[in-house]
This record gives sequence, structure tokens and C-alpha cells, in this order.
Amino acid sequence: MGLGVVSLLDAAFRRAFTSAGLRPGSATIDADTTVHFWAHRSLLRPSSSTAATAATDQKNQPRPVVVLVHGFGPGPTWQWAAQVGPLSRHFDLVVPTLLFFGASRTRAPARSEASQAAAVAALLTGGNGGERHLPGLVPGTGGRTVHVVGASYGGIVAYHLARALLQVQHGGGVAVGKVVVCDSDVTKGPEDDRALAARGGVEEVTELMVPADTKTMRRLTALSFHRPPKYMPECIARDLLRKALEGRREEKIELIKGMTTAGGSQLAPLPLEVLIVWGEFDQIFPLEKAYKVKDLGRRLR
Repeated sequence: MGLGVVSLLDAAFRRAFTSAGLRPGSATIDADTTVHFWAHRSLLRPSSSTAATAATDQKNQPRPVVVLVHGFGPGPTWQWAAQVGPLSRHFDLVVPTLLFFGASRTRAPARSEASQAAAVAALLTGGNGGERHLPGLVPGTGGRTVHVVGASYGGIVAYHLARALLQVQHGGGVAVGKVVVCDSDVTKGPEDDRALAARGGVEEVTELMVPADTKTMRRLTALSFHRPPKYMPECIARDLLRKALEGRREEKIELIKGMTTAGGSQLAPLPLEVLIVWGEFDQIFPLEKAYKVKDLGRRLR
């Protein structure tokens, strides 16, 4: 029964992506790293730059691109299924799967959010190799504006991604627009991890964020949802836990530890407009943290 429910949900979320015009793809970033992603069909085809199509291109100006970066838990189709439909009416979407989630993987040792951002930046720009993984992202008439949106852990990655894209903006043909961080404490430090672990009733934050059993997963669910489900059969809970971990529990623990180690460093403000979106009842990153994030710069609101 549990397997059936999770499989049906997985199929429904994938269907939401394909209905929004997104198609799956995979990019070899380097000899060690592969990134899976979903992207709008227009981004998977080279953009025409010939004179014969100039008039058509003028009428059909390329739309802004929005990159959606997921957080911990199941993959991006589970986390962005409700948003891709409405957003796809106005934007061309790119939804990467972060390293050690789904089919994205690397043999490189780095586990920080900055290394996650570097992999996504290479997907968008082609990286040092110059190969265009998304050939429609850079039309011959000029670069596309890319806006970056991230939720929870994905918001922390998104902040670093925007900085990485700024560093390659002139050579990569990708103009960075606005950044949206949703319930993402980019100023997080070890003391925040200790407080979260205490709220979850565990010794270490890794025990909560990458649970080893359904009992701990239920604690995480209670903190993650304002109105968590009142009842969840154990068989469904087990299958959801397997779906969230995807056989990568140790690697995901390393991601949490890598983020904890880097969290105490002072982040420089981005020279971009940054919109902060926060849930009033968030228990992973409490609302008061939003005001600390806002102090990073005058362009945050």
C-alpha cells in the first residue's frame, strides 16, 4: 500500500512538470560530476540567430529564466510541483537536482553549498569547458536574464549560485536578475543547528534532517509543516523515508556537516535585489532569522 501511494505521488509530480512544458535532462559537468535537471523545451534547443528569423525573434522575445533550487527531502519534482505550472506561464524554468539527490552525483570531495552552486552554475553557463548544456539559454542576440529562487537549503545554495553567476556573467552570457530566498537562513551558524536539534529532540542536527528511522522522520515532519498530517500509516512513512534518502544518507549527512562548518563565515551582500520570503510558523528556520538575513544588505527586502 505504501509503495503504491508514494509511486502514485511521484508519477503525479512528474506529470505536473511535463504538463508545464518541462523535460528531464542530464549534464556531464566534468569527469567527476553529473547533474540531472528539468528545463523548459525552449532551453534545450539552440536559439536561432540568423537574419531570416530576426523578425520572428523580435515578435517572440525570449522570456526571463527562473531557476528553482530545492531543499532537503525528496527531489525537485516533489518540492516544486505546485509552482511549475503557474510560473511556466511567464518564465522559462530550469529545475536542477542538487548533488546527492536523485540522479545528480559527484566524486569530488567538496560538500558545501558553494560546491552545489558551482555545479548548477556550470549547468547554466557551460563552465570552463564551454559546452552549452542548455543551448537555448544564450540566444545569438544576447544573453538571457536568469532569476534564482531557492527554498530552505536550496535558498542557501541559491544565494551562492547568484554570486557564482555574477563571477562568470561577462564570459558566460547569462545576466543575473533577482534572487528569492524562501525560509533560508543564509547566516546560519553552529548555534542555530544546536537549537534546531533541541527542537527536534535529538543530539545532532544531522539526526533530524537526515533521519535514520520513521520516528525521527515524524519529528521532522512535525517541524516542517504548519499543519502536519494527523495520521500516517507506518508503511507509507517507511516508503517516504526511502524516497527522501534515496540510498544517499551518508552523503546527505556530509552535506549538512559541510554547511555547518561553513555557516559561521560572514557572507558578503549580493549586489542584486534579494527578496526574502518566510513562513510565519517556520520551525526549521524561525521567523526572527529573516530579520538577521535582511541585515546582510540594503537591497534585501
